Amino acid sequence: MELVLVQHDFEYTSKDGRLVSIKPNESYILVSRTNEHWWHVRKDLHTRPFYVPAQYVKELPTIMNTLLRWIHL
Repeated sequence: MELVLVQHDFEYTSKDGRLVSIKPNESYILVSRTNEHWWHVRKDLHTRPFYVPAQYVKELPTIMNTLLRWIHL
């Protein structure tokens, strides 16, 4: 399981009417690198995935992934 860390604020309304909002220093599980512009992520294993701009997040190193899983999941 790979994690990403948000670098910039971003907000949009999804096609199903959900407000999606990300803020710096939030971490998400990377579901897939859909394309070079949008990645599919989810907050935890129990939430619905959503898209974030790929350039607004960065992949966390593996050791950081392990630590964050212990803290957040």
